[in-house]
Amino acid sequence: MLDQLTGNTALILAPRRAALLAGFDNQLDVLIRIQAPDAPGDVTKDRPAYAIALVIDRSGSMAGHPLQEAKRCAAFVVDRLRADDTIAIVQFDNRVKILCSSKLKADGCELKRAIDSIEPGGNTNLHGGWRAGAGSLVDTLSATGLRRVILLSDGCANEGLTDTSAIAEQCKEMAGKGISTSTYGLGRHFNEELMVLMAKAGQGNHYYGDTADDLMEPFQQELDLLSNLAVKDLRLQVEVVAGGTVGILNPFEGNATDGWRLPDLAWGSEAWAMLRLRLPKALVPAEGQELLCLQVRVQGVDLDGNIVALPRQDLKMLALNPALLASVAEDDLVLRRLSELEAAGVLTRMREAAKAHDWGSVDRLLVEAEQRFAGNDWVASVLEAIRIVARSRSRERFMKESMYSSERLFSRLSDKNEILAMAEGHKASYLRRKTSQGKAEFEKD
Repeated sequence: MLDQLTGNTALILAPRRAALLAGFDNQLDVLIRIQAPDAPGDVTKDRPAYAIALVIDRSGSMAGHPLQEAKRCAAFVVDRLRADDTIAIVQFDNRVKILCSSKLKADGCELKRAIDSIEPGGNTNLHGGWRAGAGSLVDTLSATGLRRVILLSDGCANEGLTDTSAIAEQCKEMAGKGISTSTYGLGRHFNEELMVLMAKAGQGNHYYGDTADDLMEPFQQELDLLSNLAVKDLRLQVEVVAGGTVGILNPFEGNATDGWRLPDLAWGSEAWAMLRLRLPKALVPAEGQELLCLQVRVQGVDLDGNIVALPRQDLKMLALNPALLASVAEDDLVLRRLSELEAAGVLTRMREAAKAHDWGSVDRLLVEAEQRFAGNDWVASVLEAIRIVARSRSRERFMKESMYSSERLFSRLSDKNEILAMAEGHKASYLRRKTSQGKAEFEKD
């Protein structure tokens, strides 16, 4: 599939306004869009084999319905994977036990019996459970298309290693060896900062369910994404004209020279980033002349381990006088993505206020945001959902919803035809713009 990816993946540069202002310093926002082609044939059948470790919290707080739903989701993962995929099952409370070492799924019966055997226990050695899951994947074949730990917990790490930074650093080290981590938080008492940081450092995804009944939808989202994965380790490299500066508005790891790491790209989807260029007036050419502002390179790795390098794209901009520049329309999609990033920043500030029990600031920021983003339907619906949570004055719930919503706004994959009005329920699950990250919205569609 390398030829199809290289020849049909589009790299699009979209400036907020397609011109410079002659004789002045310029600040220029540029949307970078990387669009994968639609899926060729039977993608699931043609992809390389995967290796997955399911790591399930069985601490005492999971007793009853939460653990039953966790087991149902784990069995769903087994059912969705292929017979030649490799799966490990790990349970943890204060003790860690590998129920099934990495083995071929085959008919899945043995794996589902292991899942069904999980019973509630004691405290939460989250790091130990994750480490056992990651360790079970180390010796799987290097040719495996994807190796991923899927971790589910409803609590805070209170046994074994508990330091957030140290755990995240180990997730990063494993990601460097090709073993990624996705995390699922359940309820209102898990450590969302740890779970999000583990997934980001581990180059995976992060989800949460407000209740056990909200868990299946994010599992569906992850499995749909894994079934349609096209390019991993997607990196954006940028060279700006000498004398100019460039930064990225999304909180992606990396830098312009070595590359910012973007979300993994699925067939038919778009990964994107927003750059901000600053060009001093000494660099800006005279009216009517062009400037080569930016050179952009993107590359990643397909599931067979081949490098996918897209042709370099250059951004050349014409310098205009103020009257002519005012007649150049701003790009609507760029404005919408900028508003999403700004809203994500506001949600982060709301979360910090709630963390400090400052509900007055939460309410003030929310009112200002509702006015500021009224023109963006999706952001407005996210804020409406946030307001409902804010009214409850549930600090733990608000901190989780605001964090996961801001992360989604900052770094989501999008539908490459998103500018067209398509019902969210008709999109691939990993491309849907949910209004509340902790609630199931589409599972029964």
